[in-house]
Amino acid sequence: MTVNSRSTVEIALNRQCTSFSAQAGVDGLSRFTDGRVRFSVYGDGQRLWQSGALGPEDPPVAVQVPLTGQKTLRLVVEKAAGPGSLPILASWADAVIGCR
Repeated sequence: MTVNSRSTVEIALNRQCTSFSAQAGVDGLSRFTDGRVRFSVYGDGQRLWQSGALGPEDPPVAVQVPLTGQKTLRLVVEKAAGPGSLPILASWADAVIGCR
């Protein structure tokens, strides 16, 4: 799932889900940008995971978040502090929600 550098995707978990996993990183199409982004995962409004600031030169980071008992999952990408003025494409690659 590729999104803009300021985005929120909210998913209603309509069954018992136990985990969310992905590879979070800046899309290769953004290699000529100078900005950085930060990825966050929320469950029922509480932040469960956050990445450091990532730019186009950084490798993706592994996301592994437990979701047991959560009713909603929210994936957020925000611009991190820095000089970036160009839009950045951010990817939640290989995203999987594990449910029963």
